[in-house]
Amino acid sequence: MISNENKFHALKEKSSGFILVGVILIVLGCLALGYQFIATVFSIYFIGSLLLIAGIAQALHSFRIKSFGQSALWAVMGILYIFIGLMSFFQPVAVSSALTLVMSFLLIMGGFTQIFAAINNRNLPSWGWVLTSGIITLILGFMIIAGWPYDSLWILGMFLGIDLIFQGWAYVAIGFALKK
Repeated sequence: MISNENKFHALKEKSSGFILVGVILIVLGCLALGYQFIATVFSIYFIGSLLLIAGIAQALHSFRIKSFGQSALWAVMGILYIFIGLMSFFQPVAVSSALTLVMSFLLIMGGFTQIFAAINNRNLPSWGWVLTSGIITLILGFMIIAGWPYDSLWILGMFLGIDLIFQGWAYVAIGFALKK
């Protein structure tokens, strides 16, 4: 119990830091919403960088694990990561389009899954919230597919902006709650 109180007091002293980070995230989220195309391209470059680094690491590692078996398959996976990472830099709009399409399919599948789970669990309290969330997710997925590929230029940037704003508000709320 004492260690939990010490942790709480240590966090309470850093409440202003939570608020500051929250405000920074909110400002960045607003910028991403204001410049959705740039935020989309930046997101693609960031994802491409991660894929490129992961691909290089995996390809190099595949040559060191010959005793593991199927090292050629590991190398091919690494090369595919490298290829997609490089495509992100040379064709960010095409990669954005592909990611937006994949994201819309994931939203549609997620929406159906939530709706199915809600209907199967009608006996649980607040099951309607899961149903509502599933319906909204499903509609969002279909809206994105309806505007694809043209909306691919701004969808990822918009999602990034919204995510940053919600994260920022969460940090601000935590910071103010710790101050009390």
